Amino acid sequence: MLRSLHAHARASVAVAWGAFVDRYANCSAKQRSGIELHARARPTRLALDRLFGCPPDACVRVRAVGAGMRHALVAGEVLGGASARTVLAGFGLNSSWQLGKPSVDDSIDRIGEPVVCAVDGTVTQIACGREHSAMVVRRHDGIRRVLVCGNNAYGQLGLAAERSGGDHGLPRHGINELTALSDVLGGGEEPVKVQCGLDHTVVLTSRGRVFAMGWGDDGQLGTGLQTSSKCPVLVAGLEGTPIADISSTTDFTLALAVDGRLFYWGNAEYGQCMVGRKIDRVLARMNVSFGGGRIKAVAAGGCHSLLLTEAGQVYACGYGALGLGPDKLAALEPTLIGGLDGVEAILASTDRCLAIDNERRVYSWGLGNSAGRLGNGSAAANVFSPEALSIDPALVSPSMTALGNDIAIMVS
Repeated sequence: MLRSLHAHARASVAVAWGAFVDRYANCSAKQRSGIELHARARPTRLALDRLFGCPPDACVRVRAVGAGMRHALVAGEVLGGASARTVLAGFGLNSSWQLGKPSVDDSIDRIGEPVVCAVDGTVTQIACGREHSAMVVRRHDGIRRVLVCGNNAYGQLGLAAERSGGDHGLPRHGINELTALSDVLGGGEEPVKVQCGLDHTVVLTSRGRVFAMGWGDDGQLGTGLQTSSKCPVLVAGLEGTPIADISSTTDFTLALAVDGRLFYWGNAEYGQCMVGRKIDRVLARMNVSFGGGRIKAVAAGGCHSLLLTEAGQVYACGYGALGLGPDKLAALEPTLIGGLDGVEAILASTDRCLAIDNERRVYSWGLGNSAGRLGNGSAAANVFSPEALSIDPALVSPSMTALGNDIAIMVS
């Protein structure tokens, strides 16, 4: 019976662009001037068998994707013969084991080769930071847990015991369970989402509570203090206000409450806190007022924030290529981005953004670089207004898209 089910299983299709993607492209392409040799500057179909290290006739069903500063993780089930196994496949930089375990060879010419790890359970969500990663995994008994890996220099993995791996002397770890989380969760409470900032991690639970760990000098942990923590601590000031969603990619966090209220904590020196002024750091959660309609989703970038309303409109705030055109590089309050309608999903990273509308069109804007991270075929050219990318809508899934600093992946 298992063999029969595998024979009819639909394999996932993945597209990606940016750093280290060229090795997994299922077609060759002439490299454009100014683009790094290992990069692809336009959305490119991936050969998942090459990434997962499985036979070409195996069926790979991707369950979750994540992308960070210069590494990416793809989790899925590899179906072949009469067996199925859950695999975490990563590519990109791995000096701190942020791909789950040490690379076979750390030499410069081998960077970008896949790192494949077995996982016990089903990976439901992945987040990647500067040099660490975290994921929510549903065990075979149905209970969800958080797995972490990578650099733990600031306690961002929540692992009290340090381990210095190899010659780097870094406190780095392969995949570990965040067991300290169980010490602070209530009965029946489980993790449902994780987010990785540069050097901190945020966890949302099934009861709408938020915990954080890692670097806290800019208020990243939301405790009211400028202190770091090597174990999960409860974000203060949210008692009685269940949170529905969180977003963090650098040094601040956006939290959207079930009742529609918006909260902010962390670095705010570029005015990305959306309160009409620049604040050096927000140590405890701050309520953000918004008059543009009910908020559907939030996305935290580097110097900027994005809001998506239930009406499908996108607002930006902060500094940089905000999508507001070349003449408006700063906004201290949420400002409507023109040319975007019917948007269903938004994503932000350090210096760039994506929006996906209800016709599965993908729009990109931000600061370009030699990795071709904006997906428009260009190298260092900046894009100040949303620009549609050339992607078949059938290959776009808003819920299965990851946007890192230099890598983007989407799976259908």
